[in-house]
Amino acid sequence: MQKIIFIHNNYEPERFLRTPDNDDRYYTYGFGSHFARNFKYYFEGYDVEMWRIDSFTRDYNEKTVQGVKFKVFKSRRIPRFGDFSRNFIKELKKEVKATDPILFISHTHTWLLYQIAYFFPESRIVTSHHGDWSPFFKLNERSGIRTVKDRLDMRIEKKVFKNVNYFLVCDTKEIPLIHNVSPESKIELFSTGIDINRIFPVEKEKAREILGWDKNKKYILYLGQLYKYKQAKELIDLWKELRNEDPGIELIIIGNSEQDEYYNYAKDAGATTLGRILHKDLNIYYSAADVYVLLSLRDDYFGGIGIAPLEGLACNTPVVSFSLRNYIGDNLNEIGEAPQTLEEYKCKILKVIKHSENYKNMRESIITHYSYEAIAKKMETVFKDLSN
Repeated sequence: MQKIIFIHNNYEPERFLRTPDNDDRYYTYGFGSHFARNFKYYFEGYDVEMWRIDSFTRDYNEKTVQGVKFKVFKSRRIPRFGDFSRNFIKELKKEVKATDPILFISHTHTWLLYQIAYFFPESRIVTSHHGDWSPFFKLNERSGIRTVKDRLDMRIEKKVFKNVNYFLVCDTKEIPLIHNVSPESKIELFSTGIDINRIFPVEKEKAREILGWDKNKKYILYLGQLYKYKQAKELIDLWKELRNEDPGIELIIIGNSEQDEYYNYAKDAGATTLGRILHKDLNIYYSAADVYVLLSLRDDYFGGIGIAPLEGLACNTPVVSFSLRNYIGDNLNEIGEAPQTLEEYKCKILKVIKHSENYKNMRESIITHYSYEAIAKKMETVFKDLSN
């Protein structure tokens, strides 16, 4: 039985628990845990483990959850660099010698991957990218003392990335940055996917009745914080232009807070800001909207297609976003539009609103390419390739 070891570190200490709890959240939080449990759920024929190094835990802990053995190693955190655990490396060397597992590291441009690629050059290594920035990109965007680490990371990646067999990236912009340092490695577009059984469509008129929305108006939906990185101001300004052409177009914003950078700007413009909404209710909002919009034109956007656009499509609502350039399927014209400028955004939003009948097979496309089962199958294809 082929063993797969998923590996990550505690990169969000404010959200990880520091000691084991009755609900096993201590073990199961994070991308690595999600991938491990999801893969084990769909493919029993593998021995799956999840190893985490954690500078915020006091002791080594181990437990089997949902068929996956979890191991948490106490580590030492080096500020601005990452975690290191001598015991983790020691135990992994023993495991590699005994079972020759495939190693899956859940983040790419991190010192955790650098360590694995350096200490285990003969192992089969896979890493997944979730929007983090390559040092080759950061160096051109920053100045001062921070560039010292960028240059160091660049040298390390040139040395060790050639030891990584597969890069599973969420954004096409990441591909040339990987190829520059590791031209022989295989690269696949990838996503964490969505739980298709927890996000389902509601008939549009019924959804609007539940929410009290006007059946005669058109609604743009955006989910996320109102700050510069999400281009919130540009979205609001774009909506104001659209409203000048059609006063019946409304902008609905979910997931914001009063502390957000552009919260007052949105309120003053007349947008509807709804704050936090329970995930179990989001499908009603997605279904009620005419179009989901995500601005992703910033040079530093490496976030892939995005979870909210996937959920919107799963509720049969078309998407307008440049992030759709990362769509895995070959029927982009059926599910939305991928404008490359603000002016194109304006035109494409109007196109979707006026010709909604042109968009179809949205939920079916997401099930095919982005359901948890589809993501697990894609991972197995990679693992089988490495096993062979």
